[in-house]
Amino acid sequence: MRITNTSMIRNHMYDTQENLTRMSKINEQIASSKMINRVSDDPHKAIKIMNLNNEIKYTEKYNYNIDETVGWMNNTDSSLEQVGGVLNDIKESILKVGNGTYSENEMKAIQAEMNEKIKELGESLNTSHGGRYMFGGTNVDEPPVIIEEKDGIVTLSLNPKSNSQDLKADISDGITVDYNTSADEIFNVKRDKDGNITDGGFLNDINNISKRMNDIASGKDVENNKKELLGTTKENLDKFFNHSVDTRTSFGVRVSTAEKVKELNDENILNMKGVLSLDQDVDQVQKFIELKSAEMIYQASIQVGTKLIQPTIMDYLR
Repeated sequence: MRITNTSMIRNHMYDTQENLTRMSKINEQIASSKMINRVSDDPHKAIKIMNLNNEIKYTEKYNYNIDETVGWMNNTDSSLEQVGGVLNDIKESILKVGNGTYSENEMKAIQAEMNEKIKELGESLNTSHGGRYMFGGTNVDEPPVIIEEKDGIVTLSLNPKSNSQDLKADISDGITVDYNTSADEIFNVKRDKDGNITDGGFLNDINNISKRMNDIASGKDVENNKKELLGTTKENLDKFFNHSVDTRTSFGVRVSTAEKVKELNDENILNMKGVLSLDQDVDQVQKFIELKSAEMIYQASIQVGTKLIQPTIMDYLR
């Protein structure tokens, strides 16, 4: 094989460029703390790293959904706790009515107190979370309960645009959770396929309380109204309270499930980041040693070049 001065110089320049490229790559790895900075560095590992990053991103999104839904459900539980407290207060007021020693003015005061409690019940179900009403089903833009007062009677009614449909959130791959309950479900209201109310459920009982109390305070059919309040109405109020407790229990189970899923998600994220670290993270000490070695080789190749590329007659003719 014939070796000329030109071929030696060409090979030397190629090797020197390779040494410079290697030194630049190591320096980039140290600066970025990543072994793979572009797909061409190692296509197989690069694809693996991108897939891991996507999995971590999706799992973190699931955890964000869990935090949002748990916050929503905790606020729902707080509102239902208020509902239970209001129902107990209304029940105590009903029991007061059974005491016949109250004067007309005192009975009107009890009526006014009960009306305020009924309003508070409606306001508890108009609670919002992040600007979204929690008890309107999928209609989160409008309050689900309409509160009206006329001639001393407080009436609660459901917004025609509200519904009992579930809000769902993805909390893990293939796992969703229903994180809301509606005013329809709390009042045990039944609707037909067109959304019209066919059974008012506990809503009727709440509205009857205000009407009967207004009649009692006005002296109308006092004994029959008292009997109804202390009998059927009080019994249905107890059922309403138990129903709200059952709903809270259901939410407690859902919150517990979501939090356990989040723990699994966190564990998966930690494991994936561990694998990612093995493929991507740079051993700074090892790379620094490699960089110094590459610098020495590069400097040596330059020094060899000064010996290899000798002056020619052309250098003296210039």
